[in-house]
Amino acid sequence: MPRALSKYTVREWFRLRPLVDRKNHARYQVRERISLARNARPVLLPAIRDRKALITISFNDVEVIDWQTKLVAINVPGAVHLIADNSTDPTARAAIRDICASAGVTYVPLPSNPWAGRKVDGSKSHGFALNWAWANIVLANRPSMVGFLDHDIFPTEKADPFRLLERAIVAGAVRTAPDGRWYLWPGFAFFHLGKLTTDRLNFGKDWLDGFDTGGLNWGRLYRYLNDVDLCAASHERLPIADDITIDDALSERIDNWLHESCYSTTVHMDPARRQHLLALKRNGTLETLQKFDGIAFPPRLSLGSDTDPVEF
Repeated sequence: MPRALSKYTVREWFRLRPLVDRKNHARYQVRERISLARNARPVLLPAIRDRKALITISFNDVEVIDWQTKLVAINVPGAVHLIADNSTDPTARAAIRDICASAGVTYVPLPSNPWAGRKVDGSKSHGFALNWAWANIVLANRPSMVGFLDHDIFPTEKADPFRLLERAIVAGAVRTAPDGRWYLWPGFAFFHLGKLTTDRLNFGKDWLDGFDTGGLNWGRLYRYLNDVDLCAASHERLPIADDITIDDALSERIDNWLHESCYSTTVHMDPARRQHLLALKRNGTLETLQKFDGIAFPPRLSLGSDTDPVEF
């Protein structure tokens, strides 16, 4: 939702900013709801009913899905893993589908959405993918617990992430605002369906009040929960190199998972420098994951200067 009316300055009121914000938010939500309704297609998956389900939203990166499916199978064997593919590249879609077939992981292709293919609207596209998956996979099949994963987050040791829900209703990586509001980052977010006070969730982006994808659930669910209803996962921001600031590029340790955090490196920086930083991240991920025997990882990328483009 847009900011509360009391949060606007006098100058913003004179410029009618509260009305403009509400118009833009309403337009965003109407487009989302129309597209979700047009693309409603419940996917019947009896294998996840009353089970613990992990749903990864994938997007155009074949390598990370290959690694994640294998590592989840090793380190989270008690969960049913699904890939909900939001990729815009047909070649990536075909490759991800084949990886899932080889790994015995259910593959669900997601429909196109109004924000697909636009880098500046990536968070809105991600939110649509999550909302579609919630309605057409989760609510259509009713697992006992569900967790949403980013495609570039990897379990680095054996541990059941659903243990975070033993006493809680929701759990995961928490993002907070100075005024006390919070939401779960939907790249590591877990929900106990039997304890939810509502299933009318909205994983959309609340950019008008400073929240990214998943932020609209503050008004739907999180604001009504008590402290004991939330289990926050441990979280550490990791530099990718001594001479690179965390503001430019970072990785994250969330619980016992490594998040490569590709999209924390802004698309607005110089493209060659961004590719260089992404390559540094990928090498750091490979260095951590290569300890797992039986999984074939590619060699680390060779890097030039931070002005030389590196494709991967």
